[in-house]
Amino acid sequence: MYKTNICSLIGIQAHRLDPDNLGFHRRMMGKLIERELRHAICDGLSIFRVGMHMGADIWAAQRIIRLRDALVPHIRLHCYLPCETQANTWPDIWREPYFDVLAQADWVFCPQSHYSRGCIRRQKQSMLMGADRLIAVHDNLAEGSISQAVRYAEAREIETIVLRPLEGPDAPFDLRTEQGRHQSSSQVSSTYSGRFSTGKSAIKRA
Repeated sequence: MYKTNICSLIGIQAHRLDPDNLGFHRRMMGKLIERELRHAICDGLSIFRVGMHMGADIWAAQRIIRLRDALVPHIRLHCYLPCETQANTWPDIWREPYFDVLAQADWVFCPQSHYSRGCIRRQKQSMLMGADRLIAVHDNLAEGSISQAVRYAEAREIETIVLRPLEGPDAPFDLRTEQGRHQSSSQVSSTYSGRFSTGKSAIKRA
């Protein structure tokens, strides 16, 4: 298959997180995301697509900008918005980093002016079109757009990394730690330790 060097990232949204612990989640999710970003860069991926929802999406975009500006200037941040009014009703704590990221993005994709039914699903599908890898931050607790995106990517044999930073029921695939040691997801005890590879092109780390 032709390699496009595109990596798409989607993540847990802020409304799923304890508002009193957002600082903790930002630091810990950011560390997990940056580890995968560095893996992706080492694997030759250079275009990073982010969906720009409150939460892990914005934190991922901030990490990409930091890596681009400090270490790897050849990588590019592409922001995918579901609509122009995405952040209109957001609190300032999220609006400010949102617009700051957009101002520093290398490219912004926005297909419509206002929210409509199905625009989130179309946003995720656009992000995955032609992608080589998906990094999904998913708590495995609820069905939603992230689960749908993972299934969409797997059906198209896109390499898929699922980071599960929050406790949830056992996932239907094997955990691979960064050192390449395999174990059942039921053995995971640390809240911020889960990393899963799925699909036929699952990544193996030595």
